[in-house]
Amino acid sequence: MDIQDEIDEPTQTSAAGLIRLAMAITELMREQAIDSRLGAKLHKRLEKEAKRVVERGPVSLGKAEQAALRGAIDALEHALVQRDADLLVQANARLRASEEAPVKRRRNKKDDA
Repeated sequence: MDIQDEIDEPTQTSAAGLIRLAMAITELMREQAIDSRLGAKLHKRLEKEAKRVVERGPVSLGKAEQAALRGAIDALEHALVQRDADLLVQANARLRASEEAPVKRRRNKKDDA
């Protein structure tokens, strides 16, 4: 099935279902139960599906439902950004530790001589 055909077709997905799914993925991201790359792929797909639900969903969404859907997807994006930031901090800490280790060894050798 062509991607454009998929976008043009109506969807059976409900806003409530997408909200629950986004919340579940957000929780899994916070628990570090899924990789951030997988989370990013799921987020991208959820955004596409949310657009389809708003435009061609089984029922017309009110402003409150649209806001709730947007909020759930935004919360997932925030969890992704937070996880990526945590990974960056961890990588930076490992880099600092690896840079400090050789310096300490050299100092110890000089002190022994």
